[in-house]
Amino acid sequence: MPGGRRNAVNRTGSTARSGNGNVSSVNTNGRSNSGERASANSADDKRFDEIYGGRSLAPKHIPIPAVPVDGQLGFEALSLVVSIIAACLQLLNLYRTVWWLPNSYNGYTMNFYLIDPYLLIFIFTMVAHRFLYILLRQIIDVSLPVQSVPAKLAIRNIIRSSLSVAVKSVLGWCLYHMIEKHNSMKIFYLCYPSLSVYFVMFGIRTAPFFDMSFSSGKEERKTKHILDKPLHNCSLNASAIRAEVSTLRSDFNRRLKRALFSSSGSAYVCVVAPIIFVPPHLHFNVLWVVQHVILFWLGRICAYFAQAYPFRYCDELHRAAMHLGRWIKIENRNNHIYAEPWNETVLWPHGSIVRHNREIYRSEGLCTAAEPGNLSHSRFYGLFNNRVTLLSPILALQLLLVNIQLFILLGVTEWYQILSTILLLVIHYYTLFKMARDFLVSWKVYRAEQIIQEKSQMVVNPIAQ
Repeated sequence: MPGGRRNAVNRTGSTARSGNGNVSSVNTNGRSNSGERASANSADDKRFDEIYGGRSLAPKHIPIPAVPVDGQLGFEALSLVVSIIAACLQLLNLYRTVWWLPNSYNGYTMNFYLIDPYLLIFIFTMVAHRFLYILLRQIIDVSLPVQSVPAKLAIRNIIRSSLSVAVKSVLGWCLYHMIEKHNSMKIFYLCYPSLSVYFVMFGIRTAPFFDMSFSSGKEERKTKHILDKPLHNCSLNASAIRAEVSTLRSDFNRRLKRALFSSSGSAYVCVVAPIIFVPPHLHFNVLWVVQHVILFWLGRICAYFAQAYPFRYCDELHRAAMHLGRWIKIENRNNHIYAEPWNETVLWPHGSIVRHNREIYRSEGLCTAAEPGNLSHSRFYGLFNNRVTLLSPILALQLLLVNIQLFILLGVTEWYQILSTILLLVIHYYTLFKMARDFLVSWKVYRAEQIIQEKSQMVVNPIAQ
């Protein structure tokens, strides 16, 4: 900080502006907070009032283009098809035959008699119950008028309860017959991992089991508001900004938890469960089967992340991070630096220096409403200040996954390996397209917005000094 420069708080301790938008008075001796003579030019006075009145402190957001997002029913239908294809491919990897040889006793491409039919019913029920519930819910929403919100909720609860009884009955019936044919440890390996992780994440609630979408339960209205109409309201109230960030952070963590559980659960049921019930005398390519598990699991993670964090939602997080700002701790402190106590009601301009918990911090960003030393605020700003920060690692993972599959496809010669690789590659290409589209749009928008913010800081800094 240049010599003698101070922040937007007066020498007497009155704040530059309070959280409700009130503007404080400038020093009565006609000097600014940095000790320099305030300009008598009326234009500079007007710009000064705009800055500390909050109009110039607000980050400038630019309109974002409309990027299509898969609907809830469409995504569940696509997930159902992808899960069934992955399970069939894994069964092909395990039970394939050499039916084309002239002396072969097999007339089919797979040893179907070795596959447990109850296991197939179990897998199909686990991957299809969400799609069935969402389909019935969509039918109810279309059939009933908009005014019948209590009736819709009541019918949804009835459908969920009825479907829960039906699904549990089918799963119990399958497990009963599987216990008679297989070792009890195999049943334990099939059920325990999914049940234990589910109860740790969601407790005893049955709603997430049927509706693992990213807008359910009591948070449905809030999440729909985020996706359809931006929740961010460009507030100049520091407390309101921190409250909004807290809400978005909780929603982000909830989406992350559901995306990880849904992707991992789908991979475990579809491609790991068939391995558990393989007969002991069956020989198969272990490396190829494990590779199929890893590729499908990583592909599902990217797909669920792309659905959980679409471009519009990431833009809301980015806008909130711009208003939140960040404090940087000053390690090599100069005794001549003047720092005011941090006030939670102040929206601090760029370059402000404050003292909080016996430490000195400097603000970063056009405006700063964060609490100094708050790690959650620092992480939120660091992760969402740039729109592409969240999308970059997921896009890189998906791009790496596609390149690995292309490399594998060049070296395989077996027919079942070629078929398995091509089908997974087609599935992963769709996810790569969505993520690459969101990344390019985010990068273009961020570059344009960055130019606007740099111009705004050039206006604020000379007056605030």
